[in-house]
Amino acid sequence: MPNPRLIVGANLLLYAASFEYTPYMARSDVNLHLRSYGNEGKQHSHGHHQLVLPLLGKLSLSVDKTECDVEQNRAAIIPSGSDHGYSASEENRFLVADVPEALAPALERLPFFVELDSALLHYVQFLHSQLVNGAGSCHTEHQMLLLLIQLLQERHGDKLNLDRRVSVAKQFIDDNFHKKIIVAELAAVAHLSIRQLNELFRTQIGMTPHHYLTELRMQESWRLLEQSDLNIQRIADAVGYSSLSSFSDRFSRHFGKSPSHFRRKSKQSCRN
Repeated sequence: MPNPRLIVGANLLLYAASFEYTPYMARSDVNLHLRSYGNEGKQHSHGHHQLVLPLLGKLSLSVDKTECDVEQNRAAIIPSGSDHGYSASEENRFLVADVPEALAPALERLPFFVELDSALLHYVQFLHSQLVNGAGSCHTEHQMLLLLIQLLQERHGDKLNLDRRVSVAKQFIDDNFHKKIIVAELAAVAHLSIRQLNELFRTQIGMTPHHYLTELRMQESWRLLEQSDLNIQRIADAVGYSSLSSFSDRFSRHFGKSPSHFRRKSKQSCRN
């Protein structure tokens, strides 16, 4: 099982109208399922990212007017909100992952169509086997999807060539997100003014230091809710929030549901 902290960091930097529906693995609003596509689907969009991974046959797909075939060793990454349609004229089957925007913001920066090397193809087959055989535990299903996203990001994401000062600030956040961090302290570590730090960080990372810190805390809190027995107050403490109400409010605004909602769903999954 991959290091959860590495997966969190990697994620910060990644509907078919007619289909055959089979059992799926779901962790909160994340799910992985099998689909077979019909002749043609109308252009549409949805409020989550989607990965379309080849198992059998070919799917002609258009994403924001970029067209390509998903087959053999080529997958599709459909960012949330992107218009897309499809057509298929032969027997086909695909592994489809629906991923909330907040869980994997890095996916919207990857190409719409990506080549799968042998390691990724083997991992797709492994996911397929786990899904068909129902072999995943209540905690591993979500992690397997996160690892897939991490692997895609490593192979197809832009290589970040960060300014040394931005890299220092980012590393400081990575190492200390569980503590109180103020912008003035971060700017001093990077030897920049607050304005310079915000501008450089936004240009090179794609978000401000405060936004990056919040994303890191939210991803880690999601993981702890699903994979630990810590109560919600302890989880808030573990990700740098001294106030439970502030943590719950921030989490609810970020993911659309309260921490207690995800904790209940995690416990229900473990019982099923």
